[in-house]
Amino acid sequence: MLGSIKKNFNIILSSQRYNWLSFLIYREQSAVWLLVFSFSSLAGFINISVIYNISNGIPGWNYYQLLALSGLSNLMINIVWYFISPGRVVWHMRNGNFDQILTKPCNPLVLTLSRYGEQSAIGGVAGAIILIAYSLSHVQLSILPFIEALLLFSIGAITFVFFVLFIAVLSYVLFKAGQYLNWFISIANHASQYPLPVYGVLGTVLLTIVIPVGFASFYSAQAIFSTINPPSAFLIFILSILLSYLLYKTSFWLLNFYSSGGG
Repeated sequence: MLGSIKKNFNIILSSQRYNWLSFLIYREQSAVWLLVFSFSSLAGFINISVIYNISNGIPGWNYYQLLALSGLSNLMINIVWYFISPGRVVWHMRNGNFDQILTKPCNPLVLTLSRYGEQSAIGGVAGAIILIAYSLSHVQLSILPFIEALLLFSIGAITFVFFVLFIAVLSYVLFKAGQYLNWFISIANHASQYPLPVYGVLGTVLLTIVIPVGFASFYSAQAIFSTINPPSAFLIFILSILLSYLLYKTSFWLLNFYSSGGG
């Protein structure tokens, strides 16, 4: 098992090195895309600032707490974009390019996550980190809740990466199309920038289990601000691990129904 993990890790490193070399060939274009992605958190900052300027905001959340939630959401989505663009995955499947991955003696899902992402999303990661740092500098933090939040965010981001991978493979198997997937993920990202309870019980369940954006954003923010107790945080952590495993295994199973060059 350790040998397999090491092999997959080396594959990811090699692929990332190649991706970055290809991305940086056109330096001016690369710089523009990195800058564009870095401003992805600006929309959330503006929206939340407007909300708190014209109203009392969202009950139970002050201005800086909601900014932190928005930053966590944007950090998560940019990590996802960095590893996988679902529309790109389906496009390569439709054109038969995905066949090369299936013929290699490596884990096809690992190769997918190492090849079909957006390098420019690193700009979005940087912008989100800046927003999170700014918001957290205005609130009191404790080290243990912060570590708890870091663990929840890490497994939550992994869960959503596997979810995006799952819907990309499922969309190709069912519809041989995936142009709408990036739009769908963007809508889910916007929804995760606000506390899940504002969507009611059904909305909270939907954005936790069905579309798992809440693990890395809402529950991580709750951990930072100590509004979730340790037993609940542990259960959320275990649920996220189980969901990640299920999504990964299901994506692998769906590859059995892959047919080359779907149209």
